[in-house]
Amino acid sequence: MSLLHLPPETLRQIFDEVGSSFFHEDVRRLTVCKQWFEFALPTCLKCITLSPKTLRSLMASGVTKRPSPLQNNLETLHLELRGDRLCISTSYPSEYTQEPNALQFHRLHTLRIRAWGFPCPQPFDSAEDNLPLPTMQALLLVENLRVLVLDLSTGFLNSTGQQGNDHHICPAIGALLCTLRTLHLRMRSICPDVLIPRDPNISLQLSEVVINLSLMENLPGVTSAAHSKRCGSQSGGLLQLKADLCEQAEALATQMAFPKVMRILTHSLPQFETNSLDVLSGKTMILEDGSAWDDDGKTVEEGSEPESEIMSDDEDSTLLDE
Repeated sequence: MSLLHLPPETLRQIFDEVGSSFFHEDVRRLTVCKQWFEFALPTCLKCITLSPKTLRSLMASGVTKRPSPLQNNLETLHLELRGDRLCISTSYPSEYTQEPNALQFHRLHTLRIRAWGFPCPQPFDSAEDNLPLPTMQALLLVENLRVLVLDLSTGFLNSTGQQGNDHHICPAIGALLCTLRTLHLRMRSICPDVLIPRDPNISLQLSEVVINLSLMENLPGVTSAAHSKRCGSQSGGLLQLKADLCEQAEALATQMAFPKVMRILTHSLPQFETNSLDVLSGKTMILEDGSAWDDDGKTVEEGSEPESEIMSDDEDSTLLDE
């Protein structure tokens, strides 16, 4: 029997096993025949990775404003916004950054966004190092999202192109906790709002939360690293921010039906060791280089305080190697 003579439900299962990557490796694999294409395209569109260029083309095409195979099939979206210059702040026409409902995908359950610029002489807070806030808010309006991973060294610009410490997405992230199973965050600015669910009485299916406050990145020539700052103009350095996040994480854990991982990461100086605080057990671990954020590490003995916990914010971001 020919493969394409199998029942449609069996063919869908076969193509699901083949996976999106098979077609991403060579798009010509979509074009065997018309009937093949009908099953191959939905599989191809289930998981995609978009660069800034392809994202701009997608939004400019208007595909997010009308029913399309992408909207009906996309389940996992990776946005890789990385390069010598992000230049994202002016990448999107105003009609897209002002319509927060433009980026709705009916089956999307996993969203991973990484926005990280390579070391460069420009100021850290230049316009080229910022994402448009309305676009980020639109991406976070996805219903029934189960996995959210944000790794952002960028700040945000509002719809008028203005920067400001009051521009943050933490409340929007907190609003997603009712459907999330996994939450991983590393952002230039953050506050406990990311861990405050919309309904304080609901039992959450959330089981894994990791907040990485270290902006350290293993890139050639990088000899200094900062920690995340608190959103807005509220006072308090790293120690207070970490303490507040830890307190809110403990409160959040009481709403989680099956809490498995609850970690807050920082780094120490001058060794640049990654310290992982396990909020559920109270233990601190040192992670090996290259470890995943949720990995276990060597437990720090009680009474020995990581150096990053006793340094000021100014010392934390000091250039260590001239």
